[in-house]
Amino acid sequence: MIRMPNLKTRRLILRPLQEQDAAAIADLGGRDFEIVRWLTGASWPYVEGEAEKFVGKIVGSDPFQTEAAFAVTLGGVFIGVVAIEAPGDLQDLPNLPTLGYWIGRAFQGHGYASEAVDAVLDWAFEAYDTEAIAARAFEDNTRSRALLRKLGFKPFCLTERFAKALDRKVSNVVVRLEKADFEARKEPA
Repeated sequence: MIRMPNLKTRRLILRPLQEQDAAAIADLGGRDFEIVRWLTGASWPYVEGEAEKFVGKIVGSDPFQTEAAFAVTLGGVFIGVVAIEAPGDLQDLPNLPTLGYWIGRAFQGHGYASEAVDAVLDWAFEAYDTEAIAARAFEDNTRSRALLRKLGFKPFCLTERFAKALDRKVSNVVVRLEKADFEARKEPA
């Protein structure tokens, strides 16, 4: 089995998802419609066992074949997830790994998502040996789209994905971040 690292930022520790994270995922994300409404794979209302099923799919699997999912922790407290899905998730950019993330509502607005996503992107460019990483966000998810734009992602196309919680297809903006752009943003001015 391939071991994923712990990633440390100024305020956060991101560690590989563990089975015991399922309860926090359910409580912080799965049972909060304001989180679930922006995700495609989560049900609403919450379906008991869905978080355990998600975690069970990830833990013990090859992160480069499924997804590399990191628990975002603040002072040891679970606050969200950042993941990189193996290439193949996006029909429009099938050769690129895809970024996904969510942060619990109580922890939003403090820059934790930016900090966590930046650390995972830094790891992912090297780990996946890729020149670009894709992401997608619901077209009306202005906060997520702003975060991706801030990190240097550029629009690529529009697509539709079925959102289980909303029980309908939703317009998604597909974006792409070139490694060169990501690295240039990190260079001192």
